[in-house]
Amino acid sequence: MEEKTTLLCQRFIENQIVVKKAFPMESSLIYPVAANALSARGVAADESRLKECRKIISKKAGVFSFLTGTVATPFVVSLSMQDDPAAAFDKVARYYDVAKKQFGSSDYTALLAMMLSDWVSEEKLESVLARGKEIHNLMKAKHPFLTGGEDSVLAGFLALSEKDNATLINDMEECYALLKKKFSSGNSVQTVSHILSITEGTPREKVERLIALYDMLKDAGRKYDVYSLATLAAVSILDNDNVKLRDIILDIDGFLSEQKGYGGFFGVDKNSRLTQAAILTADLYDTVSNMQTVATASALAMVAAQQAAICIIIMCAAMSSAAATTN
Repeated sequence: MEEKTTLLCQRFIENQIVVKKAFPMESSLIYPVAANALSARGVAADESRLKECRKIISKKAGVFSFLTGTVATPFVVSLSMQDDPAAAFDKVARYYDVAKKQFGSSDYTALLAMMLSDWVSEEKLESVLARGKEIHNLMKAKHPFLTGGEDSVLAGFLALSEKDNATLINDMEECYALLKKKFSSGNSVQTVSHILSITEGTPREKVERLIALYDMLKDAGRKYDVYSLATLAAVSILDNDNVKLRDIILDIDGFLSEQKGYGGFFGVDKNSRLTQAAILTADLYDTVSNMQTVATASALAMVAAQQAAICIIIMCAAMSSAAATTN
């Protein structure tokens, strides 16, 4: 691998170790997402700073905070990268109060507030959220049984697009129809269609590029997990040819397979490892290192894919909790 890729992977592994030490009782799904948030911006996790940011949340929000659920650790990581974590918390709390008027109180709304605090000024927040709600309603009208609270996060990012609502919805519907010919998972396909709708190009061009990358990995002996297809969609929009992107993913996957905690009966499974390799591949292109920069289509799509991954974790955590309660 190239030196830049190796350094990114090493930092990713090191950051996971530190985050696990700081918060040992989290879901195993959370650690790579949290570590990646740091690694993508070239930040080394600091255990003491992470714990201090957790204390800020506990002190300011209380036990029954909107930020004590699955979103808590990603939020702690986000705060740890801020110059003034306490002020950053206060800003997200204000954004949440506005967001819940449109989307209600939930982990998804908290996640949306976290992300919009980096992208949208407070003066424009209400209008962005109002547009996000309109888009979410349009999504639900098209797919009432597939559209849920998790889609509010992507609807919020779609509201930052320069495309008008009708264009976005038409684009995602065309992408959805084309993707369904290849993939059976309705929820995953819908999420991918949302991400692709943000980017430029015809629906057919975007879908064919994604499918080609998926098939290249499959031909190389690595079938990509359909339920994590959003991350591969983010890679497919990068400014490089699919052969190069495939090779980077496979190189990173090979590197990860040799690391402690990966491979073996009790290690990270192959599907999850390949997904992490795709996420790290996207990181190499650094389209969102400065979150205050212009909200380009590719940057929005990349962040949307990252948030889709957290949404999946939230849903998995909710299902696990429900199963535990039932049992």
